[in-house]
Amino acid sequence: MIQLFFIKIPIGIKPQKGFTLVELIVTLVLVGIIGTFTTLFMYTGLNGYLRAKDTSEGALKAQVVLDRISLELKDIKDISDYNLNTNIDYTTANENLPFARRIRYDSGNDEILLSVAGNENVLLDDVQTFSLTATYNDLNNDISSQEVEMISAGFTVGEIERSFSVRIFPRNMVAEP
Repeated sequence: MIQLFFIKIPIGIKPQKGFTLVELIVTLVLVGIIGTFTTLFMYTGLNGYLRAKDTSEGALKAQVVLDRISLELKDIKDISDYNLNTNIDYTTANENLPFARRIRYDSGNDEILLSVAGNENVLLDDVQTFSLTATYNDLNNDISSQEVEMISAGFTVGEIERSFSVRIFPRNMVAEP
């Protein structure tokens, strides 16, 4: 048996076929509010992510440079030239590294450079400040000379505005330059 349902519509009233103008305006306002908050949330999240990424990469580069400076200066045998806060010229006790070496800060280009046998390589760029200091002490009790007890190197990386430092204790007794 088939049943048919009929809807009775009173005479004079037309059925509505769509949205009214008020419903459309309310919908557009709600979509605009949701879109604004979504955009703000995504913008803040993306900026935080990019800042964290830049900070992490900058800190990793700085740590690699600190490790390299430590490696270079830990085996120091002789200091031929030393200018406070700018550079250190030295040779190492490592037989595999017989060349004259230099670590220097180029303030004009904001770079820390490593020079081996006259060939300079950039260790780190965007360096805002650099310090290189040495502490001397009579390590072998001979009273006639002072030896390098400790070398401190530090710098501030511009993009992340953080300072990094390392203290190196040379393995060999190095006379004060």
